[in-house]
Amino acid sequence: MRCARTEQVSRDELEITAPDKRRHGEALYDLLGKVFSEPGYYRARDMCRTGYINNSHYDWNASRVGLVGERMVTHYGVWGYQMRIGKARVKAGGVGGVATDGDFRKRGLMDRTARASLRAMRELGYDVTLLFGIDSYYHRFGYVRAWSATSYSVRLQDLPAERPAVPIRKFEARPRPDLAELYNRCYATITGTAVRPTYVRVGDPWHDVPTGYLWNGPDGKPAGYVMLSRSRSGISCKEYCGDAEQALRVLALLGRRRRCEEVHFDTIPYDTELAKRLRRGSCRAETNFRRCGGAMIHLLNLPAAMAKLAGELSRRLKASSISDWRGHLLIANEREQVMLAIGDEKVKLAPSGRTRHAIKGGEGVVQLLIGTDAPGEVIEANQMRVSGDARLLAEVLFPAQHPQLSAFDGY
Repeated sequence: MRCARTEQVSRDELEITAPDKRRHGEALYDLLGKVFSEPGYYRARDMCRTGYINNSHYDWNASRVGLVGERMVTHYGVWGYQMRIGKARVKAGGVGGVATDGDFRKRGLMDRTARASLRAMRELGYDVTLLFGIDSYYHRFGYVRAWSATSYSVRLQDLPAERPAVPIRKFEARPRPDLAELYNRCYATITGTAVRPTYVRVGDPWHDVPTGYLWNGPDGKPAGYVMLSRSRSGISCKEYCGDAEQALRVLALLGRRRRCEEVHFDTIPYDTELAKRLRRGSCRAETNFRRCGGAMIHLLNLPAAMAKLAGELSRRLKASSISDWRGHLLIANEREQVMLAIGDEKVKLAPSGRTRHAIKGGEGVVQLLIGTDAPGEVIEANQMRVSGDARLLAEVLFPAQHPQLSAFDGY
């Protein structure tokens, strides 16, 4: 029989705090092992202890747990990293391990825990927070759709028939400084990707550890690689680096060896050379749109984010047909606003003032910043108020970016 305190929890009973590794570590691993027990409680608990929480970019200061007495009943985890928006970088808090003890659900405890973590992220200098969420829940905290992932399937016969031009070798799929450096070079301008290193280990309790194959360049250093996992009708490429032609040849060779019918591609960013090659050939592409679930993002600090984007916005303006435009643009959501001074092919923050050029909206403003969709579509979908030349400026400054995060940086 449950004790009375599990049936009702008053505001005073729930203590929300940043988890302390020494004091709360084992209770945290135990809670996550119980809530996310699909791979087995012990496996999930031990992976949290060795790689998912420990030895990772988990932020103990920004995360929050809820305690009733000595019992941990909620957890809202934050993994901090630098996220790319074009060439710019913003501080992102990836949210995962969102868990409530089964005896304490439907009490509003996670609502309070999550909001405490959001406040902590703002105080700690995070610009945005992202998560991969269940449907129709996280919008209450201000999260909106971040992107819609596109996956590809290619028949083996439609991949290159030529063998790789360089020797390939299998390698253990774990983080390495040389591969992190290669990844950062290859994805230097791809919006949504993480600046590595992130995890110390590859894999978590909810995904199989991938298999890696790499090839070296003339200098003997890694020049490219592919990361694979099994799929129902073949193999799935979760990540690649280096020359797209060589990557496709390697995948075709591995597919033939395994007698696969198809090769699948997941979390491969839309604007990479490999994805472009696939779309120029014969493939099947599937894009899943979720109105309130999947990849979601929330803007924590509009002025700070825009300050970091100023250089990227200047590059976009300079390359456009309206590079000689001069004036001010106001961008505002329900909490904050920022004034941009535009002129001499540069964009920079300016003091508050008056301008007839403005974009005013709600939480959807963050979709402009990361280029979730074409700016006109973002403006229309979020019913933003646009005045003056703001719509024209939005087309130049905030084009669609097709953001994406690698499966191996997820949380």
